[in-house]
Formats: sequence, structure tokens, C-alpha cells
Amino acid sequence: MKYIVLSFLAFLSFYSRAQSSYAVQSIPQELKSRAAVTVRHESIYVEMRSENDVTQKVKKAITVHNKSGDYYAYIPLYYDKSSVIKSVKGIIYDEFGLPIKKINLKDFVDISAADGFSMFVDSRLKLYQYDAIHYPYTIAFEYEIQHKQSLMIPTWNPNFSAQVSVEQSDYTFAAAPGLKIRTHTQNFAGEPVLSNTDKLQLQKWEVKNVPAVKEENFTRSFREQAIKVDILPQRISYYGRAGSFDNWEEFGKWYYDFLLKGKQNLDEGVRAKVASLTKDCETDKEKAKVLYKYLQDKTRYVSIQIGIGGLEPFPASDVEKYGYGDCKALVNYMQNLLTFADIPSYYCIVEAGSEKESLRLDYANARDGNHIILCIPFENDTTWLECTSQEKPFGFLGDFTDDRLVLACTQEGGKVLRTPAYDEKQNKQVRFAKLKLTNLSGLEGTLETNFFGTQYDNHMSIFRSNNTDKPKLLAKAYDINNISFSDITYQKVDDGTPYVHENIAIQIANIATKTSNKIMLPSNLFNSYINIQRNENRQQNIYINRGFTDQDSVEIALPENINKRMLPMKKEFSCEMGSYSFTARIEDDKLISNRILTIKQGSYDPKLYGTFQEFLKLVSQTDKGRFSLEIMP
Repeated sequence: MKYIVLSFLAFLSFYSRAQSSYAVQSIPQELKSRAAVTVRHESIYVEMRSENDVTQKVKKAITVHNKSGDYYAYIPLYYDKSSVIKSVKGIIYDEFGLPIKKINLKDFVDISAADGFSMFVDSRLKLYQYDAIHYPYTIAFEYEIQHKQSLMIPTWNPNFSAQVSVEQSDYTFAAAPGLKIRTHTQNFAGEPVLSNTDKLQLQKWEVKNVPAVKEENFTRSFREQAIKVDILPQRISYYGRAGSFDNWEEFGKWYYDFLLKGKQNLDEGVRAKVASLTKDCETDKEKAKVLYKYLQDKTRYVSIQIGIGGLEPFPASDVEKYGYGDCKALVNYMQNLLTFADIPSYYCIVEAGSEKESLRLDYANARDGNHIILCIPFENDTTWLECTSQEKPFGFLGDFTDDRLVLACTQEGGKVLRTPAYDEKQNKQVRFAKLKLTNLSGLEGTLETNFFGTQYDNHMSIFRSNNTDKPKLLAKAYDINNISFSDITYQKVDDGTPYVHENIAIQIANIATKTSNKIMLPSNLFNSYINIQRNENRQQNIYINRGFTDQDSVEIALPENINKRMLPMKKEFSCEMGSYSFTARIEDDKLISNRILTIKQGSYDPKLYGTFQEFLKLVSQTDKGRFSLEIMP
């Protein structure tokens, strides 16, 4: 009986502690607002014992409020030749803070850490995903990982998403006194708390009660708003490559000396091939263009994330032998070809993606950058090459790597450069449709579109597809009921300003709405732009990542029994963020309309959001307009 009573009292004690710790009702209301998950507590302890010995210990509890928060509660543990998972355990609690499931290492799935397109990856991932039935729930876990390198120290990023609120989170970095480290903090107010033990000096960062953030249209990536701390020792070791750097110049030198040097090893046979290919070229730029075409024809891109943590390229001879490589290998190979033509070039690290993200000028590190491109510094004509693409024109990057700071790694050291920017005048989509109205109900004719600048890739997936799939993909691109396509052709044009030309025959059945003596036709057939909701309390700057201009001209031949009298129509709207014009008239038995929309890249004051919203509202209303045409008796 005494044992039963003691057990019951122990259970009550545990139940009380659980309720006070993980009961959802104890989360402050302001942390529940807009949050898919709340980080209840988080403690990250990183101890650097030497350049090849870094321990990471994590204790964390996350409450998931609804199904959209499941993703944020996954436990991903990456490991490879430079890191070992020492231990992991956890418990799932219900909304009242009662334990419902234990988690052990055997509950994790072990998979390749492939990113979905890499062919070869030597990093692996142990992943735990809780299959929830009831919400909310809390997952509490802890793990330890041993790292055998110091180039990439674990970071602290407590509110890693706009939908994440934080009750408490801290990060401690411990190392020998006097160790020179560099720290980069983002959106953290104050200074770390310093303390010492007998052998270690500790720095601790902590935040409490960080609410989730309302997501607003036209803003920068939340990565720039989140709290983050990065740490890097001056002297590092990475897969046996030791070195030190304080700035990008020194980092570029280390990268070149330890990861690039000796990788350009093409033989004299390739040198002779280069000489043969370029013998009729009059300028270095002509030679580079010929060699880039040779690269595109000879090789294909395969993502390979192995070898020195995925940072070191394979030798150029491997690309020559096998005909494929990742971005690192293909850039290195192209560089080697150019050296045989006595053309210098730069191997450049870039953070690629549709969102423009630059290297941090004040913090040289190996985390910034996920892609490699090539720069050829011709005098007064710097040229950039995307070596992984078999379709990109010579000297054209597109929206994957445009307008951002990158690092050129050279024998002399790193050089920070900026890739070309494409403005709204260059990012054009110019469309002309020549149609005729048939049976007072349908339209048929031809549609031609040219895609310039960062709109070059707009229909590239259709361009690449086979003839069977092209009509299906076009039907998605031109989202119009009862539309069909034939005579589909695409052409890449490079006459100094590269563009893709699309030429298609179209038929649209029952596009017109007919009444007793009138038909109604959409005033804007092929293009429209988004409307945005009102926001009376806009907090963040309006950010337009990339500007563009869309120009649509539509000519519709009208049958004889349509009254050709129509007052010319003209609508124009503008604001700081863009401009719009729409005109329509009947001329020579043809209904002719012209639409031009320009959106300007930039960052704008939140006070202008109402103006921008009203501008887009007027654009949307005009785009959704209809022509009313009288049927003659």
C-alpha cells in the first residue's frame, strides 16, 4: 500500500511539473497569435575544444498549434565524415503537458541528405517526423553531435520563420580564453553575457517572448528579419585543410589554395582542341563565346555534393572524361579551357535563388553561397557565365544569380564583385496577338511573344518539353477556358540582347458571351497582375525584388455584322512603384487594344502601401473589363 501511495504521489508530482512546463494554456496569448508553433525553450551549447573538435548540445521543446506547424517540429540531424551523432532522445506531450510518446534514435529514419536533384551526396540525415492526430502537442528533445571541423560552427536562429514564436531560447559558445573568433549578429539587441570557467570562456545570447510576425505582401525574405548569430574562429580546419582568415580577401585565398589549386589539369590534347576551335576568332570575347558553346554541347549538369564537404570541385580532367559535373566542376573546367586561350577568369561563389541575397560584406564565411558561376573580366566588358545551363546565352545569368554580391576566388585572394542587374526596362515580355472573331463566339489566330531579361526563362520549361507535353503546359501558362494550341515553335535569339521567341496558333471556343443584340469579349485575354489586400497598419517596407514590363497588343478582326462604332478607350494609372496604361479602339474593322504594365524594383516606405494597393486594384479592375459589341440586325 505504501508503494502504491508513493507511486501515486510521484505521478502527481510529475503531472504537476509537466502541466506547468508544457501545458499549452501556460503559453502567453501574444505568443499564440499568428504562430504555427511556439518554441517553449531552447538551449544550444557549442564547445570548441580544438580546430577539429567541436561539440554541439541541443535541448529544445516546441509546441505545435496546428497542422501547418508539423513541418517546424521535424527533427533533422545531419551527419557525414566530419560529424557524428552521439545521442538523441525526446518525448511527445499532449496539450495538457502529459507525456504520450517517447522518442529514441531507432524512431528516426536514416536517409540520404540529397536535395532532390543531386546525383551524388555523401551527407546523410536522420529525421524524425511525428504523425500527429490531435493538436496542439509539444515535442521536447535533446541531442549531441560531435563535429570534426570548425569552418561551419552551428548557428543560432531562434525565430527561424515568421510563423514561429519564441518563449525562451539561448545560445552559448564556449572556447579557450584568448581564442580569436568573429561573430555576426542579426536583429539581436544588446550584447552577449560573458563568463569563465577554469578552462573556458563563455558567451551567451538569450531572447524571451518573441512573437510570430504577420506576413505581409511584397517584403524581403523573413531570413533578413529573423534573429541570428553566426560564429567563426579565425583559425579553422576543414577536412584536414587548416588555415585562417579575417576577411573575404583572405578567405578567397584560402579557398583557392586548398580547394581549387591543381584542379585544372587538362592535357595537351585539349589545348590543341581549344586552339582549333578558336583559330578563326578575332577577339578574346569571340574565343570565349566559342568555348562556352563547346562546354554547353559537350557537358551536362549533375549536382554532386561530395568531396571536402561539397566545396571542392572535381578535377577538370574528370569533366573531360565523363562529360558531366556539378557547378563547381563545370566552372573549373571552363576556366581551364579559357586558360588555354590565354583568357583570365574568376571562379565565383554566389548565393543563388530567385530572391536576391548577397554575401555579407563584413563577415567572411563559408555558409554564404550555394552555387558557382564564372566571371570573365574583359576590359570595360565584364562577362558572366552560367556554366550549368545548356540553354543560357553567352554572357546572360538570368534571375538565379542576378544583382548580388559574389566572391571571386583567385590566386591573389578573394575579390567581392556584383553580378549584373536587370531593370524593368530590360525584363520585358512583349506579346502580339492577331486574331479573328468566329461565329460571334470564338477567337482564332496567332500569338507571338518575346521574353527578355529575367523573363527569358518564363516559358523555358515549355521550350524544353517534348511536342506531346507542350500543349498541356501552354494550357497552364495561358489559363483560359476552352483554349487549344497548334503550330507551336520556339526560337532562342541572340543578337546582342538575347530573348526567347514563342510563336503559336491558338483557338479559344466560346470566349464571347452573347445576348440578344450584343456580345461581350474580355478586354485582356492573356495577361493579368495580382491584386493585394488592404493593410491599414503596414509595418514593413514595400520591397519589389525585381522589376519588369509586360506589353500586350491584341488585334481582333471583327465580322461584318458587328457595329464598328466604339468610342476610343484610354486608362492610365501610376504610382512610385509602377505604371499602367490601357487603350482600345476600332480601326479598319479591327478591335485593337494595347496594355503596358511596369513594376519597378526597389524598397519603398510602408506609408505608400495604400497607394500601391489602390494602383493594383485599378489595374486588376481594368484587366477584368469586357468589351461590349453591338450585333447588327
